[in-house]
Parts: sequence; structure tokens; C-alpha cells
Amino acid sequence: MPEQSPIRRLLILPLLLLATLVSGCSLLQPKPEDFQPPLMPPADYPFEGQVTQIVSMVDDASSSLLASWSVQDGVLTLVGLTATGQELLRARYDGVDLTETVSPLLPEQVNARVILAQIQMAYWPLDSIRKRLDGSPWQLMTVSDSRRLVYYSRLVFDIEPETIAADEHGDFWHTLLISIPVAHQQIRITTLDMDRK
Repeated sequence: MPEQSPIRRLLILPLLLLATLVSGCSLLQPKPEDFQPPLMPPADYPFEGQVTQIVSMVDDASSSLLASWSVQDGVLTLVGLTATGQELLRARYDGVDLTETVSPLLPEQVNARVILAQIQMAYWPLDSIRKRLDGSPWQLMTVSDSRRLVYYSRLVFDIEPETIAADEHGDFWHTLLISIPVAHQQIRITTLDMDRK
């Protein structure tokens, strides 16, 4: 084997070091699954009852979903339906275990867990969310009426009320806009019916 010249050895060493640094940096980049925020305890929601909403993409209102979620006996349940009533997804979270069923008719990127997290980030009490996120890489920021969820200084959800309604229990975000910069999406959620006890 021919001996390498000292100059060539000097050039190879920085290249190896650079390759090691670049591969190390890519290991530190968050993976898509890292952007799934922790779920809040359903028991922290201050009401029992059911909420029915329309969830649609801002740039494509034709791809909408009728969503019904409820909190009963410390269990959060979400059901997503087509306009004709066909069940597309179902999720149940009791504060420990999450079970979910997603129809093959939905695109792969539809994730029931993320939808539950978005609902909780929008409607759960701020104190409950902050307590759950404490000590994690997640941070909740509030700006006026908006809520911003950040992961390692990177904005994941920006939740902004468009209209606020009130009932005997107080204010409720009737229509809200969720911007998801990491997915380049905006979702509008409009409340059709709300039964809070």
C-alpha cells in the first residue's frame, strides 16, 4: 500500500472532523414525531360535556371534518366524521393510555393524537398546560388572547381566536385559527354546538 503524503493526511483529518460534526448536528435536529406535544390530563378540563365543531383547512374548505369531543369521568373522547356521518377517526385518552383508530380514507399525516393536543392547547386552563409542560422542552406563550406552543424555541402551534362566545360558564373560543408552521398549514375550528356542565 503506497504511503500517503503528509499534506494529504493533513487534508483528510479536517474532512473527517467536518463529516463527524455535520452528522452530529443532524442527530440533534428534532424529528417530526418530536413535534407531538404532551397530552394534558382530561380531568384538568373544568367542565364535563360535549363540543361539536367543524375542522377545516384554511386554504381548502372542502377538506373538512365534523369533530365531536367530550370529557366524561376524566376521559377525553374525540370522534371525527364526514359530512355524511361516516366515522373517520376515534380517539380515547384517560390521562394515561391513548387508543386511536384512523380510517384508511384519511391522509397519513392526520394524527388523532395531534388533534387531541391541539384541542387541549386551545381549551384547557393555562395553569394546567404550564404545569404539564414544566421541565420539558415545550413552552406555552400567551400573547393577548392567543396561545403559542414552542418546542426548543421553534413555534409549533399558534392558536388564535377569531370569535369568542360566552355562556353561563364564561368565554369560549367559538372560532379559532391554528397555524402550524412546521407543516405549513392553517386549520380553522368552528364550534357548532357546546354542552358544558
